Amino acid sequence: MSGLSQLLDRFLGRGEWAVTVPTLDGPLLPNQGLEEAEPFAGLAEADNLVRTEKGILASSANRLMRFSADGHAETLQEFPGEITALAHARGMTAMAIDGKGVVVHGGLHDGREATGEEARRLSCITALTFLDSNTLLVANGSASVPASGWRRDLMQKSVSGSVWRLDLKNGRLELVRDGLAWPAGIATTGSNRIYVSEAWRHRVLAIDLATKATLPVLEHLPAYPARIAPAFNAGYWLTFYSVRNQLVEFILREETYRTRMLAEVPEAYWMAPSLGSWRDYREPMQGSQLKQMNVLKPYAVTRSYGLVVLCDQNMKPLSSFHSRADGKVHGTLSACELGDDLLVASRGGSRIVRVASAASGKRG
Repeated sequence: MSGLSQLLDRFLGRGEWAVTVPTLDGPLLPNQGLEEAEPFAGLAEADNLVRTEKGILASSANRLMRFSADGHAETLQEFPGEITALAHARGMTAMAIDGKGVVVHGGLHDGREATGEEARRLSCITALTFLDSNTLLVANGSASVPASGWRRDLMQKSVSGSVWRLDLKNGRLELVRDGLAWPAGIATTGSNRIYVSEAWRHRVLAIDLATKATLPVLEHLPAYPARIAPAFNAGYWLTFYSVRNQLVEFILREETYRTRMLAEVPEAYWMAPSLGSWRDYREPMQGSQLKQMNVLKPYAVTRSYGLVVLCDQNMKPLSSFHSRADGKVHGTLSACELGDDLLVASRGGSRIVRVASAASGKRG
């Protein structure tokens, strides 16, 4: 594209300079499914839900927790860094520890650690899944920030994420795909194809592990996709950081403003997506009919939100559960099934909720 065309696109707000955002419609039509869900457990920074033979595993910062079906919790272990990803299969639990690499407990590779050079190359692990008994697939969100720096990675417009294949027998790392804009979730399909959610490009990719061919299977999402979990009938649960809005899209295109905001404003007060809100009067507002300094504000864009979408085996959205701008079940980065119910971890709301009958095709 010529420089003149780029200049015209910027002036007219079209092409890559457009700030339009897809609407929440069809299977994504807003509802109160998450906000009205039954409380399962309170858990600070709730994240990384994984079902095992002995209960539900979850992370809370550097703590590995296990929950029984009735919500009883026990702390299994504390680590020197934050747990950024979990995966379980065939009696093995793989954990990504911020700054330490990957640790495997139980099963065939009990005690296996991917540290040293492996840990340096995988410094921002956002998701894990077992491909088979000897292979772990790893999503590395960024080459420049840790997993906790997701907002900075977005606002810096980084595309340094990657997906790797880790051989648990010999520790060999193989690059599957790089140049990704924060790969946040990864799932197997039962074939040589995997699904990867690319958050900052608002899409889900299908990647062929044999040829490395990449194809978008779900695009133009109105929110930032996070982890992918298996669902009933061979489908998937797709979780989200938050919804997109036109103001953030505009800021991402205004280089001078964006650069100064990152340099001069504390991160908690950036105009950027968030896992939660209503924590500090200095943060940007969201919602409508808000009064501040005795002035009624008619509307402020949504920064934090709760959203989990049920997709079929081809990643086509079928239905969704929401916690809207005035809710508390925000920052829904992880979900897993428990019988006929769906458990959803709300990192922003520091809780786990149970959506009744969601995993049976019925809503209770």
